Amino acid sequence: MKDEKTSRRERRRRRLRNQILAYLLLIVMILLLLAAGYVGVKGVLRYLDDYNDKVNRVIEEAESSVAAEQESVPEPYTGEIQSTVAEPVEGYTPPAEEDSLNTLIESLLSEMTIEEMAAGLFIVSPEDITGVGAVVQAGEGTKTAITQNPVGGLVYASKNFNSPEQFTQMLANTRGYAKYPIFTAVRAECGSSEYGLEATAKASELADADSVRQAYGSIAAKLASYGVDMNLAPVADIVSEDGEASLQGRTFGSDASSAAPLVNAAVQAMQEAKISAVLQKFPGAAAGSKSLEELKNSEFVVYAAAIQNGVDCIMVSHVKAGSVTGDDTPSSLSQVMISDVLRNTLGFDGVVMTDYLDDSAITDNYSSAEAAVAAIQAGADVLLSPEDYQEAYEGILQAVTDGTITPERIHDSIYRIYRVKYKNAIGS
Repeated sequence: MKDEKTSRRERRRRRLRNQILAYLLLIVMILLLLAAGYVGVKGVLRYLDDYNDKVNRVIEEAESSVAAEQESVPEPYTGEIQSTVAEPVEGYTPPAEEDSLNTLIESLLSEMTIEEMAAGLFIVSPEDITGVGAVVQAGEGTKTAITQNPVGGLVYASKNFNSPEQFTQMLANTRGYAKYPIFTAVRAECGSSEYGLEATAKASELADADSVRQAYGSIAAKLASYGVDMNLAPVADIVSEDGEASLQGRTFGSDASSAAPLVNAAVQAMQEAKISAVLQKFPGAAAGSKSLEELKNSEFVVYAAAIQNGVDCIMVSHVKAGSVTGDDTPSSLSQVMISDVLRNTLGFDGVVMTDYLDDSAITDNYSSAEAAVAAIQAGADVLLSPEDYQEAYEGILQAVTDGTITPERIHDSIYRIYRVKYKNAIGS
């Protein structure tokens, strides 16, 4: 840059010298004419004054032009470039995609103990940590419970709702007692009138994206007014009229290509209201009888579209998909289904949540500790309502102690969880 500026300045000076020499040559010619008697002395002096003025103006203009050009060229920056990327925790490599949330999240996680991180993997009911039959307020009992058990979130049922005012106050108090941000979750699908919602049409009755967006937009607005920031909805499965009985009326039809934009409309309506959507339930109710290729051409079309459009969370069911996993492990505990298929094949890098771990499909074959450890090993991030929270929590800590699960693996899940929590909080 310095050599270029010097060269440009020299070219300007050469042009200036040439212009001055030209004017001097004219002056010399006039003097010669004077000597020959062609013009009078006064005329010559007048010409000399005029040319001197012109020469001075040329010099001033040339110098001004050089100065202006120098000012227009920015000086190279010689200071240090400040990095805005937080240093990773020792032994942990953060995701390749860095963004404005990284510094905030890493700052928080650097202060958390492994015990707090382990607790942060769980979303449980308020009854799971308080021991109360049906929690309808958040007082000293909730304060003590959430302090001793800093879980990642609480999922509320209709029994916890008495009125909008009561529910709003309970959630506000609970968030105030928590040391770290928590999810406040419900399950409110379209067609439901729980939690004081105005009933909308069922999913099976909604045929276009606009009507779906309107239905879930209404739900989201009401839930957001209470302080809810996660909804275990919508159902992303596809089912025929004679298919899974428990899904009748709750899905957007039996055709994946038609259902995909409707599911996405529901997700966007909620997440625009800062309520994280949780798709139910990967890999689909029919996965037990389908091959991986068949799933890719049916159920997975819906999930792929939602993933591409930024869905926050996906719930993994307990269905056994032996033709995909090669064994009878529930999908929620299967590394093949979560890490290989959902993460790697479909490219989902958001929060993976298990289905309710107190379901008999799990409790008949696994202890709470075994199920929790297996789910984390498989690649899940959030452990939803184990049968015995305390046992499951201690099982995770023991697995870290004996090396079955690494601290880095816990950090990896907590990082993903807090990306969603802070995205909601700061509206990114």
